[in-house]
Order: sequence, then structure tokens, then C-alpha cells
Amino acid sequence: MGCRNACVFCSQRAITGVDCAEPDLESELRRIRATVEQAIPTLGGSDAEIAFFGGSFTGIGEERMIAFLRCAREYLGGNIKGIRCSTRPDYIDGRICGILKENGVTSVELGIQSTDDAVLAASKRGHTAAQSEKACELLARYGFELGGQMMVGMPLANEQSEIKTARDIVAFGASTCRIYPMVVFKDTPLYEMTLAGEYTPLTNEEAARRAAACARVFIDSGVEILRIGLHSSGNLSEAPFGANHPALGELAEGEIYYGIIREKIASSGARASSLTAVVPYGELSKCIGHKGINRERLEAEFGAKINFVRYKGLNKYDVRILSEITSY
Repeated sequence: MGCRNACVFCSQRAITGVDCAEPDLESELRRIRATVEQAIPTLGGSDAEIAFFGGSFTGIGEERMIAFLRCAREYLGGNIKGIRCSTRPDYIDGRICGILKENGVTSVELGIQSTDDAVLAASKRGHTAAQSEKACELLARYGFELGGQMMVGMPLANEQSEIKTARDIVAFGASTCRIYPMVVFKDTPLYEMTLAGEYTPLTNEEAARRAAACARVFIDSGVEILRIGLHSSGNLSEAPFGANHPALGELAEGEIYYGIIREKIASSGARASSLTAVVPYGELSKCIGHKGINRERLEAEFGAKINFVRYKGLNKYDVRILSEITSY
């Protein structure tokens, strides 16, 4: 519900696994309450938000949107600290911001996708980069936490345009982000474009590398990455083309750590037969890489055996390099 546009890649039913929303408002409100009340006992003292995702929330109609928000407001307090929603940049204006603010929304995620107008046009996205920037300015003015959602692998996009999009999202004031790879579902214009040779889908490896390049922009700027990759589902696994690996986020994290460790070794100037990478606790598998690919690449490039050691005192993405047997 909500989105009146038709992007070439859109298959919302396949992504959500839902054919349509229930048309009756009262039944929808009952579903919201049942979902929230089922979730509350599982929080275990952790802070949480109620989030309206899966479509363009601010495009569903004002009466319905306000009813949803008022329903969610009943649960604010205790562990539930706020309300989050996702929408399109062209579905944000001053009136909408006022409604969201008045009804307890604290965070808004915008589907910016790209800030290259040629890429947006090729995907029939239906909005421009200027509209994304204006929407971000409005949301900042009203005091919302801003999240920027972007894609890698869109038609006409390349790594340079994607990195620029990441930089623009940072410049627009986002404090959180999500990076989604392009996945080609059946019964979409993009599927027909792929069959006709007009679009070349990314492999899982390409998507992980390009997502990692964008992620480094966010990491270096202190923007929290909420997710890389679509949520794993049966619908995702059935996509015939594109980056539909169920753990694409893990692959991208591996690429991020490969880049960080590589830079750390190079900048350390260490020349040794054996090097130790001290990595954050819980991040070991990502640092070594899928099937040990990072270790293999690093050892081939630097001509040294690379050992990995976990240390609880390091934050995520913080890596230290130790030289064990130094020779000059």
C-alpha cells in the first residue's frame, strides 16, 4: 500500500510475501495490536521501536496513516521508545512531517536509492536527487532521526555513482543507513530487461564488494549501518538473477574487513614472515572471510602468514596489526 509508482525492479509482493493489505481499517488495527502485544514479552528489557515498513508509509492516505500512528502511540513508554517508518522522498512535505511529529514518530527512513538522476530515471524511480535532498532537509528541521536507504546495482549505476550516493546520504544528515543489492524478480520490467540483455545483474561477489565500498563511507562518517542485503526468505531465494545470497550482509562485512586489514598492514610498514591481525571479538569469521578468502588474499599479497586473534577490548571495525618475526 501507499506507493503509486512502479520502479522497474519493484516486486513488493515477492519481497514481503504478502499479496495485499486488508482493506478494512479496524481489522488492520487489530493486526497491529496483535503483532505488538505478541512482541512485547520477547523484548527482555531491551529498548525497541514500532516500525511501519514494507511500503511507502506516508502515501497510504492521511486518515489511515493517522489511525495507525495513534494505535502505535498507545504502546509508547517502557521498552518502546519511539515509532519508525519508511517512505519515499517525494512523499515527504511539511504537512506530513507535522503529522508524523504530532503522532510520536521519532525516525524516518527514506528510500533514496541513488543520487544520480540518470540512474533514477533508468529505474523509473519517479523522483529526483534534489527531491531526496529537500526531504532530508525537512526531516532534519522537524527533528527526526534520518535513515537513508540506498541500492547497489541499479541500471546505469557503477561503483563511483554508488559511493557518491553514500557520501550524499551522509551530507544530507543521515545517522543510520541500509544498503540493498539489486535483485531481479520475475514479473518485473527489470526481469524483461535482463532477458533482453539491456541489464546485467550483479553477482553476489560484485554486490558484496560494491556494498562494502559504500559501507566504508558510512563507517568513516560515523553513520550506523542497520542492514546490508534483503531479509532472507523463500521469495528471495527464488529470484532468478541478481545478488540473492541469503547472507549477503556477511559477505559484504567480509569485504569491509578485508579492506580495513589490508590498509592496516600496508600502513604499518611491517615486513615479516608472520603477521597477527588482532580483531574484535565476535568478528573473527568475517575477518577471515567466507571460506578463508580474506586470509588467502592477504597472504598472497603480503607474502606472510596471517594469524587472527580475537580481543574483547576492540570495537567493531577496529583492527590492530602485530609483526611477530620482523626482518629488514
